[in-house]
Amino acid sequence: MSRFFLALAVRIYRPSVLPGSGATDFPGLVIDNRRTTLDSLIFQGFSLLRSGLALIVVGTFSAVPAVSMEVSLSGFGTLGYSRSNQAFTYDRFISNSGTLRRDSVIGLQVDANFGDGFAATVQIKGAPSSIDDRKYQSSVAWAFLAYRPANDWLIRVGRQRMPLYLHSANFDVGVTYDFARLPTEMYSISPNNEIDGVSFTKSWTYKNSETSLDGFWGQTNADARLWSRDDALPIQRSGPIFRRLSVEGGGLVLSHKRSEGTYRFGYGSVIMRRRDGVPIPVTFPYVGTPFPGVGYYQVDDSLPGPGIVVVDRIRITSIILGADIELSPSYRVVGEFARTLVPATDLSIQSTRGYVSLLKRADKWTPYVTFAFLRSSSRPMSLYGNVNTSTVPRFVPGADQINVSQRAGADQIFAFDQRSLAIGASYALSPTSKIKAELMRVRIGDVSSLVDALPGSDVRRAGINVISVSYSVVF
Repeated sequence: MSRFFLALAVRIYRPSVLPGSGATDFPGLVIDNRRTTLDSLIFQGFSLLRSGLALIVVGTFSAVPAVSMEVSLSGFGTLGYSRSNQAFTYDRFISNSGTLRRDSVIGLQVDANFGDGFAATVQIKGAPSSIDDRKYQSSVAWAFLAYRPANDWLIRVGRQRMPLYLHSANFDVGVTYDFARLPTEMYSISPNNEIDGVSFTKSWTYKNSETSLDGFWGQTNADARLWSRDDALPIQRSGPIFRRLSVEGGGLVLSHKRSEGTYRFGYGSVIMRRRDGVPIPVTFPYVGTPFPGVGYYQVDDSLPGPGIVVVDRIRITSIILGADIELSPSYRVVGEFARTLVPATDLSIQSTRGYVSLLKRADKWTPYVTFAFLRSSSRPMSLYGNVNTSTVPRFVPGADQINVSQRAGADQIFAFDQRSLAIGASYALSPTSKIKAELMRVRIGDVSSLVDALPGSDVRRAGINVISVSYSVVF
């Protein structure tokens, strides 16, 4: 008889917390078996995945020394459709053609409790690719080991999500919130919220409240997206531009929970560099010409000029405030505010952003209204405005190339000036599924890097109407 044998008590059940919460305690949960037809169909698909993963778990642990553990397998998904009244694209996918890409996501999460305070979580997610607008990709969103040495301490090592926002942990799990879409102005700026690293949570429990301190440090690869309106060779071609980034850093988050609500303060600071080794411009220098009052911005080394000052890396610091407050048994107000600082470059996401939402619960219905805003700091906005409107007369040698390059240079600057008002509602079909609908009016000011302008055009002082419907489910 082999000295290694299987004494594995594996219980696969639905977890006591929804997937994406990152919790590590797993008592069983009885879930309402009344399901809609669509709910049942999706559940059958996840059941097949659950069975397959069960075999993987048993096969994996059959070759290790005797161990007793509990394993829970859960899934989540959202099928969302959005359409706007504009021919240009907003928020990467939304236009008057309609799309399922903006909000649709599917995921599977395995949680294992080894006992003695040890646990592990792995989450696999399928969503649109972060480097190709036409493709989907699967990725390991979470993969961490957790250790709870005491009830008031939790330590995690591995791939996990930075807990900077109110909905950081459950961002992809639509059932856990009533918005058809978490406010784009707040949640779409960071290209990636996952890190490979270490984190801790220390909590203090009082009679009617709880305070917790989260700290994290790690590294991650992220992809940022820009949009080029026109061909401007040799600088760039029209279409999406993806910057592949390396990010390293950490932060602290202080949370206070009372019976009436949650209050949160977050601080994060990271060092970012491009993974292809290309340096980051500090700004675009202005180049005068022999002709009085005529000049341009050197946006590329192919243009004559003094040279672009660059840095290898930049520091991005964010300060976030958030609150989710119950005003009465029926009314809640939720809001977040963030300030991002990037002093080393003018071509950055340095901005102020936030939202506030009022929600009213009426049995299974939860209607809401949300106001959100996103505004870049003065330096990126000023640089964008100057470069985007810069032109030289045709009698200047190379005028055509210079003029095209100015718009191409402006497209490399992250610049935002927008606000939105959304009215929507969610309806709970069951404890594990929701349908949602929302009508949103977005107002673009001088510019927004969330808009893919058509060739030769600018989108400014414009309105966008967006209608969204979705179905979200967890198992």
